[in-house]
Amino acid sequence: MHHVNHDLPIERLVEASKNAELMRRMAQFYDDLSEDIAHRPGVCRQRGICCQFDARDGHCLYVTALEVCFYLSQQAPAPANSNLCPHLIDGLCTVREVRPLGCRVYYCDPAAQDWQGPITETYLARLRTLHDEFSVPYFYADWLVVLEALRAHGIMSSVMPSSGTNSIRTLPVRR
Repeated sequence: MHHVNHDLPIERLVEASKNAELMRRMAQFYDDLSEDIAHRPGVCRQRGICCQFDARDGHCLYVTALEVCFYLSQQAPAPANSNLCPHLIDGLCTVREVRPLGCRVYYCDPAAQDWQGPITETYLARLRTLHDEFSVPYFYADWLVVLEALRAHGIMSSVMPSSGTNSIRTLPVRR
């Protein structure tokens, strides 16, 4: 189990995830990022290695508050109960349309190594500006810790289907 960060502004994240203009801007942010990445070298072979987080080798995923808001606007959170992203199912990402920045820029392909850091910094700066513009408290936190904090705040039980299963409900992506 991951350490729960009780200082994350969960209620503010849920509130911001309902702001249609902010979510439209986040969708545009990710569209811009996708277009930028499309012109760069590197291929994703969809092996799921990037979804396996291990502090021993330094691979983990960090997310900003707005990335969590966008995720919440479109997706029921899944519980984090290992060092594997809970959205990796049968080797594929089940939240591809709302995956965070780090998931979008991380490629195992050595051809992508030169551009990953600079593009990440560029787009993190854009996210920081959006945080300020929409007055959403900024944080940069471990993805699995954030998922656990959402669970601890009861967010998952309030947005998950009432069928009593742990199935993930996928909502349509708003453009």
